[in-house]
Amino acid sequence: MANLTRAYLWFYNTANLIFWFICVVVTFRLLPDAIETDNVHTIFPKTSPLLVITQSLAFAEVLHSLTGLVRAPLITTTMQVASRLLLVWGIMTPFGGEIVGGSEPGLGDFAYLGCVLAWGVTEIIRYGFFSITLSGNAVPEFWTWLRYNTFYVLYPVGISSECALIFLALGPAGAIDPLFKYFLIAVLVIYVPGSYVLYTHMIAQRRKVLRGKKRAD
Repeated sequence: MANLTRAYLWFYNTANLIFWFICVVVTFRLLPDAIETDNVHTIFPKTSPLLVITQSLAFAEVLHSLTGLVRAPLITTTMQVASRLLLVWGIMTPFGGEIVGGSEPGLGDFAYLGCVLAWGVTEIIRYGFFSITLSGNAVPEFWTWLRYNTFYVLYPVGISSECALIFLALGPAGAIDPLFKYFLIAVLVIYVPGSYVLYTHMIAQRRKVLRGKKRAD
C-alpha cells in the first residue's frame, strides 16, 4: 500500500510539474512579441484555458491533506487552493473578457501575467522538488535553495496580482449580483490576515528545513 501511495503521489506531482512547465513556457513564448506589438492583452485568451485546467488540479491537494495522504496542514492547504480556484473560476473565467484580455492592455493583463509568473515558477519548483524526492533521488542543492527562498519574492508578486484581479472584478461582479461584489470585498479583507498566515507559515517551514539540514551536515 505504501508503494502504491508513493507511486500515485509521484505521478500526481510529476503531472503537475509538466502542466505548469507547459503553461509558463507557452505564456512567456508569447510575451516578447506581445510586448513589441503592444498586444499583451492577447495573451490571456490564448493561455487561460490551460491555466484553468492546470490550477484546478490542485484541488486534489486538499483531499490529500484531508485523508492524511500527505502531512500538509489542512487549513493552510485549503486557504491557498481556495484562493487560487476563486481566481481561475470566480474571476478569470466569468470576467476575463472584461478585466483581462480586453481590446487594450490594462492592469488586468499585467496582473494575469503576474499570477502566471508567480504561480508557475513556484509550482515548477515545488512539484519538481516533490517529484525528485518521491523518485528516491537526492534533491540537488540549488533546487532546495530555490524551494525555500524564491517565495520571498514570488509570493508578494502573486498576492498583489491576485488582489488586483479581484479588485477589478468588483464592478462586473456587482452587475451580476451585489452579494457577489460584497463577497469579493470580504475576500480582499480576508487576504490581509490570510496572506500573513501563509507567508509566515512558509518562513517557519524554511527555518525548520534549513535547521534540520544544518544538523544533518
